[in-house]
Amino acid sequence: MMKTSSKMLFFIMTMISTLMVLSANDWLNMWIGLEMNLMSFIPLMFKSKNNFLSQSSMMYFLIQSMASMLFIVTMLMSMFLFMNMSMILPKIMLFTMMMKMGMPPFHMWFPEVMYKISWLMCIMLMTWQKVAPMYILSLTMNNDMLNMIIIMLSTLTGAILGLNHTSTQKIMAYSSMNHMGWMMACASMSKKLWMMYMIMYSMMTIMLCLNMHKYNIMYMNQFNILSMKMTEKVSLMIMMLSMGGMPPFIGFLPKWITIEYMINSNEMLLLTLMVVSSLITLSYYMRMITPMLMIMSHSQKWMFFYWMNMKSTIKTLYINMMLPMLILLYNFM
Repeated sequence: MMKTSSKMLFFIMTMISTLMVLSANDWLNMWIGLEMNLMSFIPLMFKSKNNFLSQSSMMYFLIQSMASMLFIVTMLMSMFLFMNMSMILPKIMLFTMMMKMGMPPFHMWFPEVMYKISWLMCIMLMTWQKVAPMYILSLTMNNDMLNMIIIMLSTLTGAILGLNHTSTQKIMAYSSMNHMGWMMACASMSKKLWMMYMIMYSMMTIMLCLNMHKYNIMYMNQFNILSMKMTEKVSLMIMMLSMGGMPPFIGFLPKWITIEYMINSNEMLLLTLMVVSSLITLSYYMRMITPMLMIMSHSQKWMFFYWMNMKSTIKTLYINMMLPMLILLYNFM
């Protein structure tokens, strides 16, 4: 097992390297930050001798190093090639960042790595590890036809392929792809909007994955046999509906703002496909929580003797039911 001091060192390096990418003012420093991030995250993944962890670490290393290699080659080409190549090179940089984030059509590694690592590493892979590539992607993308195709592909692939799996980690991976498509749409409309989406998405993902980690849920059929209290079931249900983007929960707010921006930009076809894909993702979150809720359907009253456990539920309700207050605030601003 890895020592606590080593784990802390690699964790701090992972944080610092991402901040280095966000504060860099040239491509080379960004590339160095990405490499530091890769080299400090792999030891966190491979924390014990395990075949699954070694496979996932190697897979992650190969994909990320290949994307980094393409990124630096593109950067060098942009410095030494003629101007007629300047339109192609940003697109190559866009594809390298999509590889790093596991976005379709470069997504096959992402669910496999997610499936083989712990829930705590899944949280990092879905949230913090996407910040630096998403920032570089937002700098290179423009609102053109290629980006529209990528957004469509990402949202629909994340929605449809998630229906085919029973592993909760793979379902979260495909849900992450769907959210990445929404973030790309945000980045194409406004350079700051995707940051707000990322913060909200990270908050919801951390809450949900920590609960999955707490109850050690790896497959959908485990929801049937969970001996949770009613208040804990309500908490988990609220988190999942919020993650799927169901109003009036807080997960709907970033999607609503994105929809508003896209209507103003007259992107109706793309918006329709994105909303349909979001409904599909909501359907597999509903499929996960239905057996958990139906198993207590014979109960006729709220269980007041679990009042001590209501504290966590009330916190979750406060966080997820903030949407009406935020709408008022948004209208007054």
